[in-house]
Amino acid sequence: MAKLNLVGLVVSQGKMAKTVKVRVQGKVYDKRIHKEVIKRKDYLVHDEGNLCKEGDIVRIEAIPRISARKTFAIAEIKVNKGQQFALYETIAQERLQQQEQQLTDLSIKSRQEVENTITKIEDLKILDKLVNRYQREPDAEEQNKLVSEVNRIKEKYGIKSWPSTEPIVELELNAADREISEIERRTANFGAIYEKYMTKEWEEERNRILSLMTKTPVDQLAKNTAKNILRKYVLDVRNECPV
Repeated sequence: MAKLNLVGLVVSQGKMAKTVKVRVQGKVYDKRIHKEVIKRKDYLVHDEGNLCKEGDIVRIEAIPRISARKTFAIAEIKVNKGQQFALYETIAQERLQQQEQQLTDLSIKSRQEVENTITKIEDLKILDKLVNRYQREPDAEEQNKLVSEVNRIKEKYGIKSWPSTEPIVELELNAADREISEIERRTANFGAIYEKYMTKEWEEERNRILSLMTKTPVDQLAKNTAKNILRKYVLDVRNECPV
């Protein structure tokens, strides 16, 4: 006797070991309304190799009962869409991790520049005090010590003379601090920002951002992938977002 074979769509995977949920649909004539209607039924299907992904179109075949709800097994993966979706999601996550790492590196670099500039300013304050002290110091031995310390600081920063008319410190502290603070603020508030983007009011803007950031159609994006793309957009301080 021929085994029962059905073709359906994998709608759930990974929640149970070696098991996927396959949705099979077909047309059935309804005598009450005298027309064909679409009938859907979900089956728990045995997947021995854990090969199927959500979105795959598969052929399932009846087998001896394995458990109370499993009487079918995967016979063939006919269309491998689920694998493609999983690949797109993996690539998107890798790109997101790279971009987040770049933002982290930028933040660390900006912070380091701020700290270096602050250290330089403190050294210049010390240099100014040493020069003033040298002018008032009558003891020759003490003057030599002060000159040695002054020369050390001048050599450290390549200063030819002091006081100097040349620019020594590039003061970009405010801009760097603002950028770091904005990244930290958006990271801390991303949950609230994401919830706002998911509202009906922000649907058009959300779809615009997703279309801009990926070539995959918006309606085909997995929820986690869309969230990762929105996070990438929000953490770029050049972009405006609802905070």
